[in-house]
Amino acid sequence: MAYEKKRALNNTDRRVKRTKKALREALLTLLEKKPVNEISVTELTNLADVNRATFYFYYTDLLDMLNQIQNECYQSFKEITNESTASINTLEGFTEYAETFLTFCRDHESLVKFIVKNDTNNQLYKQIQVLMLNHIPNSKDTFDVNNPARYTTNYVLNAIVGILIDWMEEGMKIPPHELAEFCAYLYLNGAYKTKQLYVSK
Repeated sequence: MAYEKKRALNNTDRRVKRTKKALREALLTLLEKKPVNEISVTELTNLADVNRATFYFYYTDLLDMLNQIQNECYQSFKEITNESTASINTLEGFTEYAETFLTFCRDHESLVKFIVKNDTNNQLYKQIQVLMLNHIPNSKDTFDVNNPARYTTNYVLNAIVGILIDWMEEGMKIPPHELAEFCAYLYLNGAYKTKQLYVSK
């Protein structure tokens, strides 16, 4: 009896995942053609072949769906990055951490691109930034308000996000490890020294 109950729960869980996946893929497809405020629930559910009532069972509206997708993405990223125990102050450690980040984005390409384009308030980025600061020393903790160097960490984080967006838009031709190593050089040595290093290669 307990086995039958467990199997029923597992089947239900699989159905839920399939339904949400169908809705998410349909939304991503529609967002390639028009902004979210021009998409209707009916249009979405028709494309996903899901009943409207089913959509409203999981989400209150499209905005709620967007928020849930962002939260799921954040939790997945958090789980993966928290597994890293490398020292971020070494080239090898930062490379490992950055590679984890880039690999995650590559493996979830459609979802990450969608979030970058639709996270108008940068809520997810702010969450990820806080998470990354748990691993990366914050220069604001080292330098006081009168020292321009206090903005170093902010500069590096924004630079990496900018690199990530361009990298994805250009088809991710550079392997994650190679790009991660570049980001590590950028973080540890600054933009000028990093550029000189790569020019001399």
